[in-house]
Amino acid sequence: MLAVAIWVIAGRKAELPNPLSNLSFIATGSLLGAGIDRNSLSSIPDWPVSLIMLGISMIILLALVRLYLRRVHHYDRNTAILCSVPGAMSFVVAVATEIGADTRRVAVIQTVRLATVMVLIPIVVGYTNVHSPLPTAIPKEMLGWPEIAMVLALSYLGVPLGSLLRIPAPYFTGPMVISGALFMTGTVEGAIPAYVLYPPLIICGATIGTRFAGSTKKFLISCTKAGIGATGLGLAITSLFAWPTAAFLDLPFMQVWLAFAPGGLEAMTVLAFTLDTDPAFVAGHQIIRFLAISLIVPFLLGKAKVAQQSDPASSPPP
Repeated sequence: MLAVAIWVIAGRKAELPNPLSNLSFIATGSLLGAGIDRNSLSSIPDWPVSLIMLGISMIILLALVRLYLRRVHHYDRNTAILCSVPGAMSFVVAVATEIGADTRRVAVIQTVRLATVMVLIPIVVGYTNVHSPLPTAIPKEMLGWPEIAMVLALSYLGVPLGSLLRIPAPYFTGPMVISGALFMTGTVEGAIPAYVLYPPLIICGATIGTRFAGSTKKFLISCTKAGIGATGLGLAITSLFAWPTAAFLDLPFMQVWLAFAPGGLEAMTVLAFTLDTDPAFVAGHQIIRFLAISLIVPFLLGKAKVAQQSDPASSPPP
């Protein structure tokens, strides 16, 4: 991700065809779903408490980050709202295009947020003791390539299913759900070697890096300052809620923090997997937050539009 971002910022060309990116999302979702088993769902009874805390933290995050972008960086209302959304990048960029907000700025801010979270959290884990990995499970027999190919093929069926049900990130979530169901029910037993996950992860990271293409240095510096500031504020808010929630439920702090963190479904689930934290818990909370965002954001934009019409002086300059 960082290598490709630096490459395109330097003015070099880097493009990935959409089919390749989509295949990487399918493979990543499928392989992460293979890490979900019956033990992964043992914390479901605790979800009501953590979901309530997640909802409160999200409301506070949206309000304070939007205020920060408005007061410190002087963003217009709609752009500030869309830049403050924690996750759901594709949804937010699509909405920005539809309502005529500053789409490029929204896309760059959201990408900076995602990049900051994906770089910062592993650094925090590496230099602190806030993370306690899950207990080592009983070793499983590794699946052979025919079984792995079968899991990937069946998981692909989750893409049209996810699109039909309009679940977030269908190329990632659909295969993860299908794969998780195969392993959780015991239909497929065994483990997929970790190295199989490396190629799709590399492609996912490169895809994120290409989103920095075409940005001038001045524009990028401005967006980076705003994005890092907004992300830092968002991480601080979610940390303040994740810590007491983890303590109350007797869950690992890193698990709850990743579930609350403003990083998006795919990125946080990947980090949960690579940091040996329950991916089912993280993915479940990220999906529910996405659904809540899809309901809240149009309402906030509607209020902002009314307020802006009543105050013509607040309209952004051309």
